[in-house]
Amino acid sequence: MKICCIILIFIFLLITSINSQDRHYWDQAVGGKTALLGGIAVGGVRDYSATFYNPGALSFLSKNNLSFSFSAYGIKDFRFINGGGPGIDSRYTRVSLYPSSLAGSLPFLGDSLNRFSYMIYGNSYSYVRVTERYEGYKDVIPTRPPSLPGFKDAFEGEEFVINQGKFDVLLQEVTVCLGYSKRISDNIGIGFTVLGAYRDQTKVRYETYAALDTTYQRSATTDTYIDIDYWAVRFSGKFGISAEWENLKLGATITTPSLPLKLASGATDGTSFTSNNVFVLIDSVSNETIPIDILASDRQEGLSSSYKTPLSISAGIEYQLTELSKIHFMCELFAPLSTYVVIQPESDNFIRNLPSGTRPIDSAEFLKVYDSMKSVFNFGLAYEQKLSNEFAGYVAARTDFSNANFDKIDGLFIGITDIDIYHFTAGTSYSTEDTFLALGIEYSYGANSDFTQIFNFPTEAIQPGDVLIGTQRGTCKTIYNNFNVFFGVTQLL
Repeated sequence: MKICCIILIFIFLLITSINSQDRHYWDQAVGGKTALLGGIAVGGVRDYSATFYNPGALSFLSKNNLSFSFSAYGIKDFRFINGGGPGIDSRYTRVSLYPSSLAGSLPFLGDSLNRFSYMIYGNSYSYVRVTERYEGYKDVIPTRPPSLPGFKDAFEGEEFVINQGKFDVLLQEVTVCLGYSKRISDNIGIGFTVLGAYRDQTKVRYETYAALDTTYQRSATTDTYIDIDYWAVRFSGKFGISAEWENLKLGATITTPSLPLKLASGATDGTSFTSNNVFVLIDSVSNETIPIDILASDRQEGLSSSYKTPLSISAGIEYQLTELSKIHFMCELFAPLSTYVVIQPESDNFIRNLPSGTRPIDSAEFLKVYDSMKSVFNFGLAYEQKLSNEFAGYVAARTDFSNANFDKIDGLFIGITDIDIYHFTAGTSYSTEDTFLALGIEYSYGANSDFTQIFNFPTEAIQPGDVLIGTQRGTCKTIYNNFNVFFGVTQLL
């Protein structure tokens, strides 16, 4: 029974050390002018990125236009202070091409009071890879009685220790939107958008622990491999209302909880580990040491998956302070999402050799993957200044709080980026009668001083009765920095 409990705890620790920036709603600001405003656009958006931000504003567009944007190269940096163990800092820095968007009208539908539109955008992308290795001497395995009379104790003193670990995490998400808006008065428009999202997430991790008794050339080892890979399609709807007067624009939206399409999904869920010569029994009569090895493994392909997003309500305002300046404000409340199953494996025996002291573990329960989200309230502020007839400048700031709710999950779960992030945007635009060009930069920062260690090298000494090496995990400080350059074009047709 104790062996079973330790196995469960160890796997949970490994899963919770997997990191990916997948716990945020306001990570990406897309569009042309809307990107310069840092996504603070529910109140005043007036191009076809309104298909996503506020479909109620589509009815105020007087011309057909095509809007596209892309982010040029950016630098994303994760730093885990003591993340690899005491005094071992782990770091991952990557130069990436960030998601793009394309939005426009459907001119063959509607009229001056009824607008139809589309938008395609990449709203999530993250890739993280961390690897560490430690070699040295440390007393990890308790001293054992000699296997034969006249021999010295085994694992006496320090062993030669090799600890090695690596994980890769990739997240990609693309959303396709179809919008409709109707002007119900001179000052008010309403609209609705159907959002279809495709999400693809992969997590691969392995850890190896070896402690070598240099006297007898015997080793004790623990090896772990985890592979979680899923893709899922979901649909949701967004209702929007927009109003405008001479110096004031208002907007509000309600986004429905998503509806997962299980027929369009897939998943691979696998975990494997071995423990050799770590847990031993000592015969009370002969004093003989009897190693108890553990082999546990299961990998299931072709499973279905389900990923959900919650209800959200947003509101925004654009107010013209002077003839040359405007201020924008937006806030959005995301409802909590109760614990649900993302991947449901089929029934199978996870522990293969069932040594003495263990009970069968069913993969259908043990490898089940969950998700849960807490309520989040994000807000942002932007300032727009007209510099000349053609040029304008923009600055913006927004929060991007984590929705991680791992305390409510008793089992395996996806993601771990429990980091509150703050985004800061600055840029300029050049506009003519039929063209709008946007160029900007964005800097993002986040930190968490109570983040679960990715690894804990060198491993601590095992305690009597332990069946695995490397089960101990402490906390570390995580620092996230991101800098990227973006460009957008809106062309009136």
